[in-house]
Amino acid sequence: MTENQSPVVSSRTATQEAPVRPSSLPSETRARRAAWAGGVGTVIEYYDYSLYGFLAVTIAPLFFPAADPTAALMSALLLFATGFLLRPFGGLIFGRIGDRFGRKQALLTTLLAMGLASTGIGLLPTYESIGVWATLLLVLLRAVQGLSAGGELGGSMTFIAESTDASKRGSYGAASALGITVGFAAAGAVVGLVSLGLTSEQFASWGWRVPFLLTLPMCLFCLWLRTRSEETLSEKDATGSLKSLLVDDTRGLVLTTVASIAVNGTSYIGLGYLSVHLIRVLELPKTAVYWIAVVAMLSAGGAALLAGRLADRVGLMRVTRGFMIVFAIIAVPAFAAMSTGNLWLVLIAYIALMSGAIAAGAPVLASVPMLFKAENRYTGSALGWNLGAITAGATTPLIAFWLVEQLSSSIAPAGMCLLAAVIGVIVTFPISRHLERRGNA
Repeated sequence: MTENQSPVVSSRTATQEAPVRPSSLPSETRARRAAWAGGVGTVIEYYDYSLYGFLAVTIAPLFFPAADPTAALMSALLLFATGFLLRPFGGLIFGRIGDRFGRKQALLTTLLAMGLASTGIGLLPTYESIGVWATLLLVLLRAVQGLSAGGELGGSMTFIAESTDASKRGSYGAASALGITVGFAAAGAVVGLVSLGLTSEQFASWGWRVPFLLTLPMCLFCLWLRTRSEETLSEKDATGSLKSLLVDDTRGLVLTTVASIAVNGTSYIGLGYLSVHLIRVLELPKTAVYWIAVVAMLSAGGAALLAGRLADRVGLMRVTRGFMIVFAIIAVPAFAAMSTGNLWLVLIAYIALMSGAIAAGAPVLASVPMLFKAENRYTGSALGWNLGAITAGATTPLIAFWLVEQLSSSIAPAGMCLLAAVIGVIVTFPISRHLERRGNA
């Protein structure tokens, strides 16, 4: 099957696409439960990670005191990037668990670790109270978040893909992309509500802790959802190894890494940088920025669902390619519009950027697990995706802020958008060919 054909499953593909472990549930019920369990977990992952991005400006002087506010903020953003460095190790650790002992076991563990680490950040004393220990503890908790996040998205993608018929992979696979946007929007909404009800002094003193502490009840709800879903790994496929991944699935690993560079490079402009850009560079009101981000992310979630449904009709990579081109076209005008400081133009530009990025990424998230054999699928998806996240997602906020400072131009980050989009367009072609060879197109 080519990407231009209607995604009707042939008998050969149906055999390959059947759930790894047979299920007693109707296929729609199984897919729906997997999408909920995977998507809600991704909501919590990106809620936790987005909180740090939203609150970097507030947290910086509390844990990285410096005479120069810019230096303190750069330190906080560097810690944001450092959290990504542990993601591939988390992908390996939880990927091996998922490929040997079951997807559910790994996903339950990543979720619990993420929730406890976020709660711990909310309880941390500041530098003023315990000195450098505050900074070290923050680094440690961010490391735990990085490890658990390294196994979460790859596992979610795998779990959903293995629970879903090929003809609806785009629609259900979009749950992972939707989870990213809802998690980000939830973080922005909570921060916005808390900041709206407090003075600036109260928010800087203790209000910033509230969003972190709310993670625990969210995690308990998601744990319940995941216990209701069915395991997809069969005993006969619980035989994968790192050697097998590197030897037999090399191409899938490389393609996943490059695709991740493109998707993270486009999406983390909004997920990790734009709030800093609008507050620190353009000096817009914090509360207004938080609510603009919420609306933009919810809009992007709708774009993800649309892209998923469209991909089931015209092809996964064709949809990604089209939205990457759209993203490249609007990058410079969007940053120019935001530079005016007009809040309505900022909102429209934010929506356009994030909708394009997330719509382009949704079909990729649905495709990545099927680039690998079943026994290497969790590890391959998690490791490849996180190698790309280090290269692009981790560095995007830091480099974007550095470019603005060095070039004294508020539209300088648009250049990064263009580069990531070009990579995204190019990688769709070999991904399509590899999926076709594996009978997963």
